Amino acid sequence: MLSFEYPFVLWLLCLLPIFGFALRSSHGLSQHDFSNVSLLAGLGQSNRQKYSSLIEILYLLALAAIIIACAQPFKKIQHYSEQAQGIAISIVVDVSSSMDFDMQINGNRKARMDVAKKALREFVLGDGDKLTGRPNDLISVITFARYPDTLVPLTSAHDALVDMTNEMTTSSRPNEDGTAFGDATALAAAQLHHYENSLGLEDNSIESKVIILLTDGENNSGNYEPLSAAAMAKKWGIKIYTISIADNQSETLISNAGQQLTLDESIMPTDWTLQAMAESTGGIYQKATDFQSLQSVYQAINTLETSSLQRVLFQDKQAIFHFPALFALCCFFIANILNATWLRIQR
Repeated sequence: MLSFEYPFVLWLLCLLPIFGFALRSSHGLSQHDFSNVSLLAGLGQSNRQKYSSLIEILYLLALAAIIIACAQPFKKIQHYSEQAQGIAISIVVDVSSSMDFDMQINGNRKARMDVAKKALREFVLGDGDKLTGRPNDLISVITFARYPDTLVPLTSAHDALVDMTNEMTTSSRPNEDGTAFGDATALAAAQLHHYENSLGLEDNSIESKVIILLTDGENNSGNYEPLSAAAMAKKWGIKIYTISIADNQSETLISNAGQQLTLDESIMPTDWTLQAMAESTGGIYQKATDFQSLQSVYQAINTLETSSLQRVLFQDKQAIFHFPALFALCCFFIANILNATWLRIQR
């Protein structure tokens, strides 16, 4: 679509007739007196006489082209682009020594750490079935035992992230063993908040901020209480999803009335803390006793925290003033050549 940056300049085209009349008057033919013109009466016009007005026409076309060029014509170019709004996710993983305990996975028993790494990998990259992966999200990984540590900062290079998480091991030093998920949550929340404020995520390219906390023990180390860390996350608009890994242990008791009562021995006091952390920030709390239940937790998170895809219209301006300017230059050049040669007027 053709448009003009300064359309009011086109009003100057109305002055072209006046300029053409003035140009015609200044290029009038010279006159001579003859006593008898009867011999010339039957002569027709020569080619030079027929095309004598060509120079004036070329000058008028050149002037019109210059006026159009000064109006800055441009062509609007429209194209659509799909922009993905992802989520900033910080995955906080317990690497204390208790993560070496076994848990069920597909009928076998493996260390909790191995099961957690497999579930994390399928959550990030997808499993080809129910988990589609998180291709549009920024993801970081923080590990913790007695002290939290950033294993992978926020990144969209998910293949590299998975490669690094595959190398996670449990804490082997007694003085570094423990469970400080309060400090780890505070670190994750601070990193997400800093990233949003300092690196320009205010442009809505990140739809939400999420912490996924995976632990199998009580908070017994660190400076931050878990609920204090959750309060920080809530203040900064970060949701926390908590996952508690434990054995599925239960005991059936017979009451005096003969009723069967099932006591779930896997419920720990820390579960109430994890549940409070999640509910206070708008997240969810789940307990995982095997790989399938852990995978179902990630599936639930994958369903709740979705990325959106927006279709955005972009309009660009392509300047085309050089076309009328070049046309004007050609008209001036041809007019001057004709005026100096074939259509030259003797005065």
